[in-house]
Amino acid sequence: MFKNAIALDSKVHAKCKMVLSNDMTFARNTLSAPLSATEVVKASREFPIFFPTKGHFLPVAQMGYRKNGNLYVDEQGAWTARYKPAHLRRFPFVLGARGEAGQYVLMVERSLISEDGDGEPLFENGGVPEGGIVERAQTFLTDFQKELTRTEALLKPLRDADILVPRTYNITQGEETLGAVRDLQVVDAEKLAALDDATLAAWVRSGLMAIVMAHLHSLDNWNSQKNLGN
Repeated sequence: MFKNAIALDSKVHAKCKMVLSNDMTFARNTLSAPLSATEVVKASREFPIFFPTKGHFLPVAQMGYRKNGNLYVDEQGAWTARYKPAHLRRFPFVLGARGEAGQYVLMVERSLISEDGDGEPLFENGGVPEGGIVERAQTFLTDFQKELTRTEALLKPLRDADILVPRTYNITQGEETLGAVRDLQVVDAEKLAALDDATLAAWVRSGLMAIVMAHLHSLDNWNSQKNLGN
């Protein structure tokens, strides 16, 4: 998604501007997106949602199954799904780790800023304009990062409950393999039902059960995606 993300600097980029665009071509090779808890229900109406086998334990919206094959970016670069994950909405900005735990620096895709032409200025008078593009990006990304951190904490009981099972999805057409999605986990419905009442009640109260149920319902979207890709 990012080809050359650079840290923004009010001195180095004092004269730079940016024109925001609805073009989603940048997402054509982005096949999955981590979700915050607040996104899961909306995303589950569009995409199959899985859980990863490694890395940060967050719900993941699957948007395709082969290289350059995001099924929701059309030939003109338009987004065709009803919901767009925050992971994509943040582009062309991203937070980069500064070195100290919990410290971040705002970064941007270099090719989309320029000192020439029209656009919204990134900085004015050596600082960040109130309500400007940089301030809006900082607010969005900071809130999103907090949401992801809260989501990972919310999902810890699920990760520890031993009710997730690994899955590999192979997409074929006749004898031809079109693609595969690996390193995924899904909730085993029978193991979920076997949990004790106290655990299930706690999950309902915390909001975790809503995520689990949205995940299970979302798996029906896998068939829809296979049809989109054919």
